[in-house]
Amino acid sequence: MAKKYIMLELDDEKLKILSDVLSNKTAKKILEYLADKEASEGEISSELNLPANTVNYNIKNLIEAGLIETGKNWKWSVKGKKILKYKVANKKIIISPKSSSSVNKILGAFAVTGVFALVIKLFGLTQNNAGTNSNYATDYGMELSKVASDAVGSGANSGAGIAQAVQTAQISNVWIWFLLGGIVALVIFMILNWRKLE
Repeated sequence: MAKKYIMLELDDEKLKILSDVLSNKTAKKILEYLADKEASEGEISSELNLPANTVNYNIKNLIEAGLIETGKNWKWSVKGKKILKYKVANKKIIISPKSSSSVNKILGAFAVTGVFALVIKLFGLTQNNAGTNSNYATDYGMELSKVASDAVGSGANSGAGIAQAVQTAQISNVWIWFLLGGIVALVIFMILNWRKLE
């Protein structure tokens, strides 16, 4: 799918080409003529009473500037050459101070999201290691409490060990949810900004 806009930065060389084309009277005449219908270079030359080399030069500049494009229709010359027809490109021209800065901001936001997810994962791993060490102690303590409960006849509190295991499992997957949430939020932000450009 072709873009429906031409995005230029202020320091882009294509902007100079665009301004040269728009300040050229012949190029403007050709644009006005092509606004009504598709035409070949020969048709433009004969209809506007312009030399063929002038039309060819201006057509090349208009194509380079993105203001016209080759049409779907074409015909064959008497000599068997393919003659292209041109039409006005239906595109919006957007001139921005710096488009790369917004791209850098988005990439930076992805990087920050990734770093935070990594920090959360590392935090989860340290909690996991601490939980593993405490699980060994809990298991040993549970064995001792079983022996003691058999001896004394009262029930031991084994719910603390189960709660610790569940908490450790929950902490270890938090970073995945953070990363996915951050990526989804950034994608939604990019889609909303992209729709504003159209």
